[in-house]
Formats: sequence, structure tokens, C-alpha cells
Amino acid sequence: MIKKILVANRGEIAMRIFRTCRVMNIATVAIYTRVDRGALHVRYAEEAYCISDSPEDTSYLKPEKILEIAKKTGAAIHPGYGFLSENADFARRCEEEGVIFIGPSADIIARMGIKTEARKIMREAGLPIVPGTEQPVQALPKLKRQQQKSVIRLC
Repeated sequence: MIKKILVANRGEIAMRIFRTCRVMNIATVAIYTRVDRGALHVRYAEEAYCISDSPEDTSYLKPEKILEIAKKTGAAIHPGYGFLSENADFARRCEEEGVIFIGPSADIIARMGIKTEARKIMREAGLPIVPGTEQPVQALPKLKRQQQKSVIRLC
């Protein structure tokens, strides 16, 4: 059972996760940059760690620092939405370093990032998919032909 979660995001995304953690009696860890030091998610979390003291740096994409804080606090990592949630390398690093990554495995993230592979997985699972190509498009004329076919099928 997860006892503590570090949310590698800010703002409303972090707050939604923190509120759920509070209901579930799970401790919370926020990360922040100097610019966000007074933000609600920082004040709401039970622990908070600065990942950049530079006033120009507002990026939360600091895998090394996030992993360091997660290991130091014993927290699982919830990537929130966006970049880290779609980063197979980050998920793999978490796996390799024994940190729980709350989300799909690195393999699934990598496979879903290849759209033709994602379509194949969805089709095999019996899920509906929009019309489109089965293979990566190599030339613009072929793409235009495929688009015309898709429009005709949708009408």
C-alpha cells in the first residue's frame, strides 16, 4: 500500500491529487520552483521541496531532482498530466531505482507513443478507433489519399 505520494506537477492538477490523497489518508509531497513557493499546492501538501531556486526557471521537468526527493521521502511518484506522464524514460528510471511510478509501465508508455502501435493495441483490445492509416505515412500524397478515404467513410 502506498503511504506517501510526491506529485510531480503543480496547480489544479496537484491539488486534485492531494485532495484525493487526504481522503485516502496518504501523505503528500509537493515540488515547486522559486516562482511557485507560495502556491496553494505547496501550502496544502504535508511536505514541499524546491527543485529550482532560479526566478527564471519555472520548469518542473527535472527527473533527477524528482527522483532524489522521492527516494529521500519514501514517496511514490504521481506524474500528474503532461510531459512526465508520457515519458517512458522517466517511468523506466523509477522502475530501475525502486520508486513506484503511478501510471502505466515504461513499456506501455513507449508503445502508446507510437500512434500506429497504439491503434493496433486498441484494435486488438476491441476498442473503437477512428479511421486512419495502419502504417506510418511516408509521403504527403499518400496521406492526402488516406484523408479523403477517411472523410468518405465518416459521411
